[in-house]
Amino acid sequence: MPAPTWLMPAISLLLAAAAPAQPSVVGHYYLQGVMETGSELELTPDGKFQWYLVYGALDLFAQGDWRREGDTVILVSRPSKDVPDPGFDELRLRVRDGDLVPPDDKGAYVRARADAPVAFEGDEERPVPAVPD
Repeated sequence: MPAPTWLMPAISLLLAAAAPAQPSVVGHYYLQGVMETGSELELTPDGKFQWYLVYGALDLFAQGDWRREGDTVILVSRPSKDVPDPGFDELRLRVRDGDLVPPDDKGAYVRARADAPVAFEGDEERPVPAVPD
């Protein structure tokens, strides 16, 4: 016997609540596994991001909006006063075991642990990236 139509919204809510939630990708990430390259990415809860990449004399920056679609985090840069010429228009990173993997599969952005030790650069405190066990 089919469920009454008035009961369908309640059933839909229960099924949605039972589905496993995707872990949050909000956080501060460091690029690992790419020689002679430094890069950081920060995804904030309000859907904004900041990113930079340094390779030799090349310094790239971007900031803008991010969203998650399934196992992909999509960064869409927006020119601003601080970053008038972003390093990319759109970047898609694949979520893999909590890391964010660039399209070329070289390296991964690894989230800094909350309990990570802190390093100092000049007068600035910076979390040290997580080290695999």
